[in-house]
Amino acid sequence: MAWISGLLFLLLSFYMTGDALSRYLGGPFTGVSDQIAAFCLSLGATWALAQGVIAGTHVRSDVLLPLLPVPVKRWFGVLALAGLTVFAWILAYSSYLLTMESYDMGSTVPQSIIEMQLYIPQSLATLGFVVFAITALVATLVATTQSEPIAEEGGI
Repeated sequence: MAWISGLLFLLLSFYMTGDALSRYLGGPFTGVSDQIAAFCLSLGATWALAQGVIAGTHVRSDVLLPLLPVPVKRWFGVLALAGLTVFAWILAYSSYLLTMESYDMGSTVPQSIIEMQLYIPQSLATLGFVVFAITALVATLVATTQSEPIAEEGGI
């Protein structure tokens, strides 16, 4: 999913460049570049979150961590992953509720030329949040069963 997110951002950059150049040179333009960019940024951001957990690039406040003994560092790492897991599940559940509410109301994408039901892009973003939550949960479970310390520089 992270590769798809990166490819999505790359394709978005080509699309936006082409649309802007065409508009600047007086040629045709799509008129939906704002909506396309919003969809791509939403999907790219949510679908790449799980990669951050796998790579160990999630944010953790560790000002005092270098001063602590190794066993304490390990458990602070597990605690950080557990907090991230709770946060990820809250995001996934809230996104799911929002998607279902949009589906029940029959909402369409607001202020857009694109005629699309709002639950479609929301459900794709929800999928990204669910994968993020599952990845964080698995990383937390793996970290609790490891006997060696959690790596300080990247990785689980």
